[in-house]
Amino acid sequence: MEDRSSKAKTSPRHRWVRSLGLVLILGIVGLLACAWIAGSMLVHPANHAVAMPRGFSATSVSIAGSGHAIAGWWGDKGENSPVVLLLHGARADRASMVPRAQLLQKHGFSVLLIDLQAHGETPGDAITFGARESADVTAALSWVRLRAAGRRVGVIGCSLGGAAVLLATQPSGFDAVVLEAVYPRIARAVENRVGLFVGPLAPALTPFLLQQMQPRLHLSALDLEPINSIGRLAAPVLIAAGSKDDHTTLAESQELYDAAANPKLLWVVEGAGHEDFLALDPRGYEDHVLEFLMENLRQPPPYETRRMGKSALEEWLANNAAAGKKSIFAPFQGVHRCCDRGDPELIFHADQRIEIYGDGFVPYSIWGSYEILADGKLVVSVNNAGNDPGSRRMTDLHNAYVYQYGPDYYLVQDSDERPDLYVKDKSSMWPFKSVAVQ
Repeated sequence: MEDRSSKAKTSPRHRWVRSLGLVLILGIVGLLACAWIAGSMLVHPANHAVAMPRGFSATSVSIAGSGHAIAGWWGDKGENSPVVLLLHGARADRASMVPRAQLLQKHGFSVLLIDLQAHGETPGDAITFGARESADVTAALSWVRLRAAGRRVGVIGCSLGGAAVLLATQPSGFDAVVLEAVYPRIARAVENRVGLFVGPLAPALTPFLLQQMQPRLHLSALDLEPINSIGRLAAPVLIAAGSKDDHTTLAESQELYDAAANPKLLWVVEGAGHEDFLALDPRGYEDHVLEFLMENLRQPPPYETRRMGKSALEEWLANNAAAGKKSIFAPFQGVHRCCDRGDPELIFHADQRIEIYGDGFVPYSIWGSYEILADGKLVVSVNNAGNDPGSRRMTDLHNAYVYQYGPDYYLVQDSDERPDLYVKDKSSMWPFKSVAVQ
């Protein structure tokens, strides 16, 4: 006789339940495997060779870190210039901070750019979202304090770099701190990023990633909450946030700002996501980040910079001519370099003629004319466009304004809307400086 119980066990319904259970088990296993793979990708080192960009003025340095050497570039402006440490974001390297470094150098700052551990040319077993990287920040600051003793030191930390500043021992030891798109809590930071791929499932999946931190990094989520230490920085802080950042939301940046102690500033970059704020809004970056660092790190300038208008400039030229002086502007802020270089000097005559003179190995003299517009702009035209060395040298001659800074006068390109004449940068041809002689 047929066994009815055996028949029931193999009924279609029972087989369907068993199949569903198997699918669920495989799904959970697959989910855990995907989470483990994703976790591996998040913490995997981002090491690679880093080449110094052409035209960047710096020397390579190696700084003793915690069990490893920290790769860096040091651009020293000397003369007691303040220093800014530049810290990149996750999976980037020090080369990504070069545009910021060049902006700072232009305004008289020395800069130190480093690869954080497990990035670029600095070794490391895993990216730790600012935990181990914080030791590199401390080591770099100590290096600066020894190399540039007595100078004021600031820091710009982007995302991971900013978290490393906050997760280091506090007070920070910096004289000014800039934090760009820095997460306040790792749990929310991970959820935000997971949400970009799985949407509303992020809250359910995020714990699978966070639970890997202990076996992988010997850290818990509570160890990675920079918001808990920002109030103890003991330095002025500027927090920069993108209004459309879905990695570190504006609400999170506002929360970080609220937890900071005064003095503090919040700059919201309109339309910005989790991206390079300097590249997106150069003028805004100068207005906020550069001004913040200048105010907190540099000594106040001794003079006010004043642009000369048409009547004041005409009077200055006429007075020089009446006194028998030539109105000469020399490049490199008036520094006379070795004669065979043939650096051009601009000689303005009161009759609106201009002479471009160079005393190089092959001296040259080019004549042209200038016009002073109503706002004081000098519009310059060169008469000859031949192939002599002087003509070729001056193909990039700019229209310009004359600025008075204390007792000195400077010729500044009209495209430079905010000349920083406090900085004596003798590595650049512009601005020209007046060297009126008898």
